[in-house]
Order: sequence, then C-alpha cells, then structure tokens
Amino acid sequence: MSTAEFLLKNLTFVDFLWLLPVLFFYFLPYLIGRKKPDFKTLFVINLLAGWSIIGWVFSLYLALRSDSITSAISSGANATSKASVADEIIKLHNLCDQGVLTQTEFERQKNNLLS
Repeated sequence: MSTAEFLLKNLTFVDFLWLLPVLFFYFLPYLIGRKKPDFKTLFVINLLAGWSIIGWVFSLYLALRSDSITSAISSGANATSKASVADEIIKLHNLCDQGVLTQTEFERQKNNLLS
C-alpha cells in the first residue's frame, strides 16, 4: 500500500478540519503578499521553502516589505519632474535676462510651473 492510499483511507473528517488552519498558517505569507507584483515568486518560495522556519520567515519578509522597486521608480520620476521644472525656471530666467520676457511674465510663468 502506498503512502497516498494509506492517507486517503485513514484521513478522517476531524483530521481534515485541523489540517485547514495548519495550511492557512503555512500559506499566510503568500496570503499577505498576494497583491504584490512578485506574488508568483512569493508563492513558490512559500510553497517550496515554507516548511523550514527560515524559509517561512523569509517569505513573510517578502510579503511584508515595501515595494522598493516601485517606490524607487516613483521617487526617480518625481526627481526627474522636479529637475525639469527647475530647468524650465532657469530657461525662463535666462529669457528674462536677455530681455525676451518681462519680470512680470517671468514671475507668472514661474508660478505656473511651481503650482
């Protein structure tokens, strides 16, 4: 008799009921991080290495960490947009110095860029 046949014949309803919370706890890191962009990687790590305490804690860490790649991209985009606003203000100031823009036009354009 194989192990699978033995389990199927001897697994009772009560055994199945205590197995559900154990499975829930085992896959808790995946359930926490299921909305993250790398949820497939998280699931595989939790499935294959979750049986060890280190693997389970590591998958929990992955589930709870902030999305550093996404935040780095968004902060880089903000830095780029701020740099471009600063570049535009410098260009406007140069135009004002050259006499192409008046001081009031420069202030109006600068306020538009900053708001």
